[in-house]
Amino acid sequence: MPGLVLTVVDGDGDVATLALGTRDRRTGEPVTPGTFFHLASVSKTAVATAMLRLVGQGRLELDAPVTAYLPDVSWADPRAQEITVAHLLSHTSGLGDVPDYGWHEPQTDAGALERHVRTVAGWPLQTAPGERFAYSNAGFEVLGHLLAVLEDQPFEDCLAEGVLRPARMPASTFSPAELPDRLRARPHLGLPPQVVRGVYPYTRQHAPSSSLHSSGEELASWMRVHLGHGPGLLDPAGQALLHEPRVPAGEGLFDRMALGWFVGTHRGQRVVGHPGSDPGFQSLLVLVPERGMGVCVLVDANTAPVFATARAAVDVLLGLEREDVPLPPVGVALGPVLSAHGVVAAVDRYRALETEHPPSFDLDDEDLEEGVWGLIELHRTDLARPLLDLWTSAQPRSARAWLTTAWAHEVDGRLDLALSLVRRALALSPVDDDALALLRRLEDG
Repeated sequence: MPGLVLTVVDGDGDVATLALGTRDRRTGEPVTPGTFFHLASVSKTAVATAMLRLVGQGRLELDAPVTAYLPDVSWADPRAQEITVAHLLSHTSGLGDVPDYGWHEPQTDAGALERHVRTVAGWPLQTAPGERFAYSNAGFEVLGHLLAVLEDQPFEDCLAEGVLRPARMPASTFSPAELPDRLRARPHLGLPPQVVRGVYPYTRQHAPSSSLHSSGEELASWMRVHLGHGPGLLDPAGQALLHEPRVPAGEGLFDRMALGWFVGTHRGQRVVGHPGSDPGFQSLLVLVPERGMGVCVLVDANTAPVFATARAAVDVLLGLEREDVPLPPVGVALGPVLSAHGVVAAVDRYRALETEHPPSFDLDDEDLEEGVWGLIELHRTDLARPLLDLWTSAQPRSARAWLTTAWAHEVDGRLDLALSLVRRALALSPVDDDALALLRRLEDG
């Protein structure tokens, strides 16, 4: 990974921050505790806190229909009249997710968020509101617009004045242009991760779901606010409501969804938090509320073991023996070979690693996927192609490899080829929801 910031808060509210590596591999400038990172979906914890502050002020009802607060937005699906604020916060609204973020064509004008919400209102719902959990960035963009309407000011100002400044995060912002370039980490993409000139994961219509920028120093204040070290932003009832589980949300560290925060268990302790991942950045916030402890991990690349790092830090805080250290991901071995010698040499290196006993690298394809998807999402498929060729050659039985390659062809407009490859992916993994969604999109033209 190019750079890492790890911030911890212990049970007494004391803070320690570790900063390693570089904010930009082109220059070698170091990451510091004051370096600002794009937080991706960790942003949602701030939006949820803002909404609960309005609830506490009596200006918003969680179980009220969103349409009551946005009368000027016309919804195409009649079931949308049943969507409540709580449905949006818990990802149970029935809204689908954003198919293309448009990072490559950023919109930065004041009307971008409202236009996007009007587009979202034209979507058919995937399920009835309240039926099941389905992660939706679009739902949080509706919440951001709702907040702007209620406060009668831009969304970014609502969060700055209502949440970030009261949380003692004076420089944190949902508007990255406000930050001097010398304070910002750059996104690193591909394998090995490198800065790609001219790309950045920001466009204003997606600000509520992903564009909070903060540092390890200021996120220490965010953790302290939610752990009860000093004045909070919510009263005790509001804080409890924010973290109260509402719906199952899959497997892993966080297996339930509350209101904009995930909930789970680690080593017998209740944990709450949120991960974030956008092209070139990863972040993870993990709090242990009953112990007053928290961990935040920030990385300026997608290929980094943020969950393993956070778990290890929580174990240290809890005074527990660490769990087994995972093997380094295969991209650590393949990236330099691919960069210096090309696809064939990298495939040969992969085949040699397959014969090792015991293994020295984790050969799972997750690291290859993390290395490539950000390039495709940014519409830089030219840079993604060598890694896709490596992945499909090294792991021809990987449904994710063929699905991701199909997605790249869709972005490039080669729809017939994309369709054949997504069918190949489904032949290997017939119940892959992402593949089925891409198949429907391609068949619908």
